[in-house]
Amino acid sequence: MQSFFNTGSTYGPISKFFHWVIGLLVILMLFSYFLDDIPNKLLRGTAFNAHKLLGLSILALMVLRLIWTLYNRKPVLPNTVRWQRLMEHLGQWIIYLALFLMPFAGWVGTSAGGKPPRLGMHSLSLPLEKSDSLADLAFRIHNALAILIIVMVSLHVLAALFHYFVKKDGVFERMLPW
Repeated sequence: MQSFFNTGSTYGPISKFFHWVIGLLVILMLFSYFLDDIPNKLLRGTAFNAHKLLGLSILALMVLRLIWTLYNRKPVLPNTVRWQRLMEHLGQWIIYLALFLMPFAGWVGTSAGGKPPRLGMHSLSLPLEKSDSLADLAFRIHNALAILIIVMVSLHVLAALFHYFVKKDGVFERMLPW
């Protein structure tokens, strides 16, 4: 059972699973910028609902990931100075927070706007009254967090590539799925 956990030098398979699955779902969500361009109204509605369900999936995975992260130790960054460790922790928690708040804001917006996600015949609405002003605020927060996530994920990828190509310290390799 010990093999599922992180060690002092590398991430375990469960941490890697959360990292890569959530990462791929977030990248997939980038295509959401083109949802309004879908000409077929029925297909556009289906695509928007899929976007909402993917967002809720990310939220659920992030809850599980947070529990796993708090329960599990984190590998140590090798050969880093204090400010680099601080930036790594700050970056991780900004991404975590944004990946909680963004889907939640979207869920609030769709629920308050009267168009919650649907799973088959079931509405996954939050218990909120219809409110255009709340929906508008939630979607403004949702959109601002999208930009923050794009920036933070870009910085995360650049930092990983810096560790791989410049520092050559094994930090990049310890999160690879193989």
